[in-house]
Order: sequence, then structure tokens, then C-alpha cells
Amino acid sequence: MPDTSLLGSPPGPSLTQPERLAFGQRRIVLPVAGFVALAAIYAGLVFLTLAARTPLAFILSPLCGFLIGVLFIVGHDACHNSLTRSLWLNRIIGRIAFLPALHSFSLWDLAHNRLHHRYNNVRGLDVVWEPLSPAEYRARGKLRRWMYRFYHTPGGVPFYYMIELWAPYFCCSLPVIYRNMRAVYLADAALVLLFFAAQVSVVLSVGGMFGHAPLVSLAVGIVVPFLVWNGLISIIVFVHHTHPAVRWYPTVAAWQADRGATSGTAHVRFAWPIGPMVLSIMEHNAHHVAPGVPLYNLRRMQGALAAREHILTWQFSFRGFVRICQRCKLYDYDADHWTTFDEAQSRRT
Repeated sequence: MPDTSLLGSPPGPSLTQPERLAFGQRRIVLPVAGFVALAAIYAGLVFLTLAARTPLAFILSPLCGFLIGVLFIVGHDACHNSLTRSLWLNRIIGRIAFLPALHSFSLWDLAHNRLHHRYNNVRGLDVVWEPLSPAEYRARGKLRRWMYRFYHTPGGVPFYYMIELWAPYFCCSLPVIYRNMRAVYLADAALVLLFFAAQVSVVLSVGGMFGHAPLVSLAVGIVVPFLVWNGLISIIVFVHHTHPAVRWYPTVAAWQADRGATSGTAHVRFAWPIGPMVLSIMEHNAHHVAPGVPLYNLRRMQGALAAREHILTWQFSFRGFVRICQRCKLYDYDADHWTTFDEAQSRRT
């Protein structure tokens, strides 16, 4: 991971200090009750999935994956220390909420909070869906070029997060742990592994109790939900920072001059009831301007920002998603715009 110790501070948002304080007000009872309810619903749905007959179990299983994602949003807020007023409570809730997604709380904090949120969309600093320049793409080997092309297709987007981010950074990344050598990274990695071992044991026991073969139990109780969750987060992060009107920056200075916290993100609206179910995570401009604002205040803050700044907003549709995938392949950092593979090739020739 790149060293950010010499970087300056990001530009301040357009909100006044009293507004920032008001939006940043955190509670205790509401977020804790919400987390407990979601955890109970997730556990209950996994049990119902394992108790159901095999065809119904495979229908219910993706819903478990969706709930993993909702729990992760809660953990994400806790990792920003914005979910509740209590630091220790946030750390406990965050670690528990991350476990079904098999994420290390401290490794997520390292890569997400200290890199992605410090300078989103800055080349070489933000590794999340960072687009290659035409020259960088041509310099890659054949396999890596093929994978890059695949990730930037509608069918390939869902696979990006699990392969390029979860496996090397957020599960129990030994290279990252070795480079940093902090006890908390080792402890969180051990926690994830212990949870996974317990999860496998419980799923096999409960599934077997209802007559499922071990492979079926593992598939509906762990594998399918995990794949669905990874696909969903991959799509969501993609649309947060990829759009013909979303800029990527060659330097921190360019990011600061353009207020990259807002211009490097998109506000994507989902039709009801998906919007409320994803807990305001799509109010992404507000979240990047002030990561310490809790999810239950983001909608109001997003409205305040939209009244003062240009905010890229679009209503999610599969057609719109496909068009973004078709248009946003590579980024020409010199000309400051997205380009397709064909356009990049024609300019070269």
C-alpha cells in the first residue's frame, strides 16, 4: 500500500461548522437496536434456508447474501466510528457485523479509511476500481489485460471485489499483516478464521439435521450468500466511482483543486424499497465529504450538499449500468477523460 504520511489534508466541505456538528450527531439506542435486529434476521434466515427443502433453500440463499451486505454497511459505519457515540461499542459492533462477510475490521480500516477515504479517485493512492491509463493497460501481460477487460463488462463487474480486493486486502492478508506487524491485525485475522470454522461447523450440523448433504448445506448456507454479497458490493462500489462524468486524478493537487470528495463520487438512486434497505450508503458524496456522519443522517446531509454543489445523480437501471461499462474502460489522465479500448487504440495508431 502507498505511503500517505506526507500528504496534505483534503479540502473542507462547503457546509458550515454548525451544520457539520448537527449532521455528525450520533446516537446509541437506535443504531444498537438496528444492528441487533439485523443480526437476528440474518441468523434466522440462514436457519430457515438450511431447514427448507433444497429448491427453496437455493431461492432463500441469495437473500442471506443481501443481509450480509446490509450488516456490512452497519459495520462500515462502525469502522468510521460514526455508528454510535461510543468508540468501544463501534469497535465491537463493527467486528461482529464484518464476520459474515469474512472481513478483518482492522485491515478494512487500513485500506478503506486511511487510503480510499483520504484521497478517493487519486491515481496510485486509491486502489478501488482504479482505472488504468491506455499505456498502463498495454504494459500489462496478456492474462492481466484479459482480466481487466472482463472486470469492465456487466458480467465481470461482480467478480472484481472478491478477487482484487477481498482476497489480497480485507480477509486475513498475510503480506499486509507482515508489513505492518501490529497485534490487532493478527487478532482480527484470527477472529475471521475462527468465525469461518465455527460457521462451517454450524451450517453442516443444522443442514444435516434437516437432511441436507454436506455440499448442499455449505452451498446454501455459506457459498451462495458469500458470492452474492461479493457481487453486490462490487457493483455498488463500481457505480460509486465510475461514470463518464466522474473524474480520476493524476495527483493530489488536482484532486484538491477539484474538490474530489464530491466530484469523484456519484449519487446513485435505487427504486423503492432497495434504497432504504441499503441504509443510505448510496448518499455517497456526503459520505466522502464527512465519513464521520452516521448513516442515519446522510440523507439530510446529501440534500444540503446538493443544494450548494454540483452533484452527479442518476437513477440506477440495468441499461444505465451497461452504458457505463461500455464507456468507462480506461482513463486518459493527460486528457482528463474516460476512453474505450477502441478509442485508445485508434489514438495510438
